[in-house]
Amino acid sequence: MRDWWEGLEQWKQAAIGFPVLGIFLFLMNYGPFAQPLGSSIIYGIIEGGLFTAFLLLATAAEKSRREDGGGPDN
Repeated sequence: MRDWWEGLEQWKQAAIGFPVLGIFLFLMNYGPFAQPLGSSIIYGIIEGGLFTAFLLLATAAEKSRREDGGGPDN
């Protein structure tokens, strides 16, 4: 699974990750955090974009680390 994910181009990773993270974060803001619907939608979009960027950066860093031989799970 990891090899498949890291083999995808970054725009494909973003296309998969953003909707999932955006919906999840919308639901977190609307449910447990009890934000109004409009605010939850906006927060879901903004936070979804931010967390997607974190996901892409972490994926690239881990892939680079493994390719350079810098980890125990090579």
